[in-house]
Amino acid sequence: MKGKLVFLTLFIATLLGFLTGSKVMLIFLIVLIVRILLLKNWSLVIWLLLLTFVFSLRLQMFQRPAKPTEVTQAVIFSDQFSVNGDSLSGQMRLKKQVVRFNYRLKNQTEQKSWQSMSGMYAAKLKIEEIKEFDGPRNPAEFNFSKYLANKGIFYQVRVSEFQAIEKVEATTLIDKINVLRTQIIQKLTRLPKWLRIHAQSLIVGYTQSSDKDFLKILSSLGIIHLFSLSGLHVLIILTIVTKLTSLLKIPREWVETAMLMILPCYGMLVGSKSGIWRAIVLVMVGIIVRKSKIAISRLDLFSITMLICLFIYPFAIIEMGGQLSFLLAFAILYLYKESNFFEATLKMNLVSLPIICYYTFQVNWLTLLVNLIFIPIFSYVILPITLLSAFTTRWSFWQFINEIFEKMYSLLDYFASNPNFMLITGQISSWFVIILLTISLFLVESKTIFNKYLCQYVILLLVCVGLNKFPVFGSVNLIDVGQGDSILIMTPFLRKTYLIDTGGKLQFNSKLWAQHESLNQVETSTIPYLRSKGISRIDRLFLSHKDQDHIGNLETLLAKFPVSEVNFGIGLEQNKRIQNLIKKYPQIKFVARKQGEVIKDAIDFQVLWPKQKGLGENKDSLTLLTKIKDKNWLFTGDLDVASEKKILKDYQFKVDYLKLGHHGSKTSTSDELLAATKPKLGFISAGVNNRYGHPNKETLERLEKHQVKYLNTVEYGMIFWYYNFFDDKEEITTFLKGDLFEDN
Repeated sequence: MKGKLVFLTLFIATLLGFLTGSKVMLIFLIVLIVRILLLKNWSLVIWLLLLTFVFSLRLQMFQRPAKPTEVTQAVIFSDQFSVNGDSLSGQMRLKKQVVRFNYRLKNQTEQKSWQSMSGMYAAKLKIEEIKEFDGPRNPAEFNFSKYLANKGIFYQVRVSEFQAIEKVEATTLIDKINVLRTQIIQKLTRLPKWLRIHAQSLIVGYTQSSDKDFLKILSSLGIIHLFSLSGLHVLIILTIVTKLTSLLKIPREWVETAMLMILPCYGMLVGSKSGIWRAIVLVMVGIIVRKSKIAISRLDLFSITMLICLFIYPFAIIEMGGQLSFLLAFAILYLYKESNFFEATLKMNLVSLPIICYYTFQVNWLTLLVNLIFIPIFSYVILPITLLSAFTTRWSFWQFINEIFEKMYSLLDYFASNPNFMLITGQISSWFVIILLTISLFLVESKTIFNKYLCQYVILLLVCVGLNKFPVFGSVNLIDVGQGDSILIMTPFLRKTYLIDTGGKLQFNSKLWAQHESLNQVETSTIPYLRSKGISRIDRLFLSHKDQDHIGNLETLLAKFPVSEVNFGIGLEQNKRIQNLIKKYPQIKFVARKQGEVIKDAIDFQVLWPKQKGLGENKDSLTLLTKIKDKNWLFTGDLDVASEKKILKDYQFKVDYLKLGHHGSKTSTSDELLAATKPKLGFISAGVNNRYGHPNKETLERLEKHQVKYLNTVEYGMIFWYYNFFDDKEEITTFLKGDLFEDN
């Protein structure tokens, strides 16, 4: 079996990838089976069958349990919930499973009570609703429901009242470890901000919800692995402990035996992160091998470590963190021994780049430079200071150190958030990712960096990015932003990008203590989708009118994504909100449009309305008629029936596709408009279970009367219309239900 364990590990990893939804893995699974059979090592085949059985049973443990009923009691740990204004959310343990809960805090006293908690609590409660998690409704959205399912959490509970909450003592080992974790977290809150973040992240694997931007900075610059993915700090700490005990003349056998008992407990303490478990299991397997006096290669040691880690958490193989952790550890095995620090860092960055581009659709130009500078700072400054500060939380000296870190992270934030330092690659095909990884591994073991493998890597990467930047298909995309509008139009080849409205939610006034921060649809849906397509700038943004459900996310979009020009109906420039944005973004061109204007570009937009200055109300909606390929499209915002009739007096035209006004409200899309324009298909953007009952019954009856079929984002999620540059082929597909129409 010596030297053959890697085949077992690769097979199990590929099998888990296939069983958890990656169809690409099936081909590699077949190839591995054939390769293993050709070895004619029947003991290896027996082990393969045995491990297949064991891991299949392990996956069964993650099957969806029955929906909980009559929930009246729960156990809650203080590190597993967060308070955000009047919103309380987190995880709680019922009798047989863990669920996610949400609760609306009644007053500030209750808010402060939850914020002051530390430890383990038993709660008596009343529930309002128990349901499964909603999945994503647009491409490139984070699949929170799948993420939680991988953690064994399948249901969310809406709590109407906490009748009683009592702090209790832990009785089991796991609960005692969890309580210890909460106590450490609480103690570390005495430190100044950045030292607290370092200590909580590196010592117990905890990051407060208010500190998530810290992780975004690290992720954008490609150094998050130092804090959460690689478990590097665990290996450094263990090295320090080994050297100290050696100086104190403590027998190595005693230290290693103690590590075998302590390390699994520490793994549970830090929250079972895949990178840290890899480091822990690697050390433990190494100790056991040495004690057993078994000769084993580094590759076999890695293979055993990976098998154990995958048994602990099988889904690590399909998550970015797990993939990077295992991949980089594997690459280090074959790293050319005489590579200097620069060469090693560059090679490791090239190995991780395809995975990063696949999941985040972007890479920072400064990633290599930041790694070269930050890795020594982390190893020789941040980590030692973190360990020391954890035992001396009340030292006033730490405030001075915190100010230095504040300046450092302000600089890093500038580089991470500045779009000039970002290359938007788009999502790279999984096949190209595999080919790039294969080439990068050959490059890793090469004596030199500048060789044929680097040339092949760069050329293929440029091809991948080019396919995203210069697509052969154009499209119109109705982004599912709930009860709102946001329509993305893209042209092929020298791509131009247009966005009609941003979506948004109604904001209600609340007391200062109750105000909470949350991501909006632009951050969770629109920007990720734009980046996944390789788009780095919106050429023209159109604002139909002032309503929140159409332009509520405007400020977020302008702050977080480059926009060249903003267009709106004449009169909206007098709106105070728009005036403030014009002053804030002088580099963006703001243009008021009125009836009769034609916006010349890769696609020409004819402005049909407004005819005169208005206040940006529904009746003033910017109405656009455009021809894409050879199809006419009409976008009407929330235009009312009266204004529709006025347009029909001034213009005569037919359309192929109609974006229904006002989300399918009966106040828009009149019989007269349908009779005059004769659309073949209508599109409705509305929210699931919206309070307005959109689309209204009267509107749907009008569509049926005029024989107009329609698609609604409520039913289909994001809707795509594609056209080919080279021929007349067009296709309509949806995110939730796939292909619907294909027309030649």
